[in-house]
Amino acid sequence: MPFYVVSISSMQKTLNALLLTGFALCLLQIWWPSYYLTGDGPSHLYNAQVLHDVWNYSKSTDFYLHFYHIVYRPDPNWLSTIILALLLFVVKGAIAEKIFLTLYVVLFVRGFHLLLAKISGGSSYWALAIFLFVFPHELAKGFYNSSLSIAFYFWVVWSWLRLLEKKSVANAVLFFLFIALTYFTHLLAFGFAAFTCAALVISYVVAGSQAGIDRRGKFIAQYGGLLVVFLAPFLALMVLFTQQEGGLQLVLKCHFYRLVELAQLKFLANVTTKEFLFSTVAGVVLLLLFCFSLIKYRVKNQLSKYDGLLLTLLFAMFIYLCFPEAFMGRLILITMRVQPIVGALIVCCVAYSLPHTKIKNAGSIVLFACFGCLTVVRINCLSSASREVSDYISAEGHIRANSVVLPLDFAPSGIDEHGGVIADWNFLFAHASQYLGAAKPLVILDNYEANMGYFPVRWNDAVNPYTWLSKGEGIEGVPPYASIASYKQAAGVTIDYILMWSYNPSFLQNEHFRELYAEISAGYHVVYTSPSRRSVLWEVNEN
Repeated sequence: MPFYVVSISSMQKTLNALLLTGFALCLLQIWWPSYYLTGDGPSHLYNAQVLHDVWNYSKSTDFYLHFYHIVYRPDPNWLSTIILALLLFVVKGAIAEKIFLTLYVVLFVRGFHLLLAKISGGSSYWALAIFLFVFPHELAKGFYNSSLSIAFYFWVVWSWLRLLEKKSVANAVLFFLFIALTYFTHLLAFGFAAFTCAALVISYVVAGSQAGIDRRGKFIAQYGGLLVVFLAPFLALMVLFTQQEGGLQLVLKCHFYRLVELAQLKFLANVTTKEFLFSTVAGVVLLLLFCFSLIKYRVKNQLSKYDGLLLTLLFAMFIYLCFPEAFMGRLILITMRVQPIVGALIVCCVAYSLPHTKIKNAGSIVLFACFGCLTVVRINCLSSASREVSDYISAEGHIRANSVVLPLDFAPSGIDEHGGVIADWNFLFAHASQYLGAAKPLVILDNYEANMGYFPVRWNDAVNPYTWLSKGEGIEGVPPYASIASYKQAAGVTIDYILMWSYNPSFLQNEHFRELYAEISAGYHVVYTSPSRRSVLWEVNEN
């Protein structure tokens, strides 16, 4: 008996050390580079800065409100902007973004860990699988709300399980808080959370062995009714939101190639295709463990009260395989968003259905090793990207406050000092210029977020550059295409500065860009060139 106790203690110490190491590696990815660059992250930060300055009644409020208006409607996709705007009262710029991402990591890791510990009956090496999913591709794309909502999903399911086991006011309030946070972060995770909670009510009843479930009909009526009451206000808001967006506009079709992408865990790779090797190893190991748990254990055992998670996995697989990439009138990128959820649900199903065996422990170590390798590759790439961001926005000191800036990005994947592509699996630099707007009050004309219609900061129609400035391929095209004269005529806006990134004369072969470049050459002059010569700032000529 003493030897057994010592063994358990030793295992727990090793596990705690590995969990701490995994958490440290997560923070290292965020804090090691000066900028944790993601595709849309700078846009989130910039819009949060606008919101913060308007809230703070700064001297630039009138300047901002000529171009933007703030919408205080309870829509999804708001929470990250609100949190960042609040953080900007305490810290500035990229530090606020890093603190936000640290909060995300804490919520994700702790929520997932609590859920796994609850459904597996305690802590085990399988908890190491958590870290693989902390940094999905959608986070690297800068989809902060979508990523944060997955973190809240774990807390919703964990708090609902607590409520199923002990009905109390405290547990009910905790569940309502997390389901509300999930809704105001992203609809997709909210939908999965609602489905999971309903499925767990069913699995608790069907399993039938849970103490306290003697009258199944009463249990369903109590907890099903309670769930409807909690979800009702958010379901009503969801219906209003989807109607405002034009309805689902959904056409279903099976896409079996996505099964191969699932085995590769393709959307765990963040920034470079060098990550594919490690994500594929992790995907194959995870699927083998899941199949092993189904074949060896589930066929012999009774149903589990946690099989609501398995039902959710089947539901998620249906969405993953059959939903189109675009619906609700816009590109949703459903495979990128749902694949990490499918992977996390597989982790949950393995957690409660597969006993703690040497095979499971070995799989845990392999998954954790893959996470470590992915971390090394990502940090190397992000460090290079961070250096180039500093070069890109080094023009900030030459731009006057309360100016209108048009960024023209010719290398959204980034170019390093040797001319090599930084991120061949992500447009990391697509909105990097918007870090300028976190340093001083500026209107950045490629602010795509203000054009989407479901974020709190939105363009005023009369000056919307996506309506009056963009032409053809648009201001975010490669090469970009716009008409400065048309924007001045239609919107009455003078563009004070144009910031070119990674331009080279070969782009003049494009007829549309030649027109734009002719306008720039005639109406602007160069006032700054960065040390690498890749960032060039043009200022409007005086009349």
